Amino acid sequence: MEWWMRRRQLPSRLGRRVRQFERQSLVTTGGLNEMDLVKDLPEGLRRDIKRYLCLDLIKKVPLFHCLDDLILDNICDRVKPLIYSKDEKIMREGDPVQRMIFIVRGRIKRGQCLSKGVVATSIVEVGGFLGDELLSWCLRRPFLHRLPASSATFMCLKSTEAFGLDAYDLRYITEHFRYKFANEILKRTLRYHSSNWRTWGAVNMQLAWHRYVRRTLASMVQMIQNGEANEEHRLRQCAAIFMSLRPHDHLD
Repeated sequence: MEWWMRRRQLPSRLGRRVRQFERQSLVTTGGLNEMDLVKDLPEGLRRDIKRYLCLDLIKKVPLFHCLDDLILDNICDRVKPLIYSKDEKIMREGDPVQRMIFIVRGRIKRGQCLSKGVVATSIVEVGGFLGDELLSWCLRRPFLHRLPASSATFMCLKSTEAFGLDAYDLRYITEHFRYKFANEILKRTLRYHSSNWRTWGAVNMQLAWHRYVRRTLASMVQMIQNGEANEEHRLRQCAAIFMSLRPHDHLD
């Protein structure tokens, strides 16, 4: 790797990022790609090994708590371990979403541009997930082959370990076990842990609070009415955007 970086004359900042990732990967995996080691084994043996390696991690994700063993086996057989270094961007707003990513260790910052430079931010913790736009994409009828765009940019605040489920693997699972993904409990769990739904809800809750304050405490806030009016106008703009971009998960 060092020889290749010198040959390609990579800038020093890129070289540091490569070395940081290699160190983290070495610590995490011992320098071995476990998925490559088992991919040529007989299907039954490979599935049992991947279940042993992945099932405990998968069960840490609240979204999967209400799924039965058959679905979990299929997820275990298709997930891939992922490692990200601190300050790395996992997804960028507007890019096609290639996979759902489930966080096992680490913290991720979510940033979504609203209007006039306003950015809504939140934190995705262990047990959270990114790329829930893919679940809506899988369940949409009629089905569209074009991958959905990411609604936000996600950046690691610390070294992060996760596992990913590629778009077409997720589609396979939702197609074959669609009855489970129409489950009311799973729908509520998805929306509760979805960063998209949380951000949408937070903006509209702030707008509702400002309306409440103005309606019930008008006399007390008269002195700061101009400042509040400007802030509420900004919130109205944000809320208008989010009302038009209300998350659609096609689970209703």
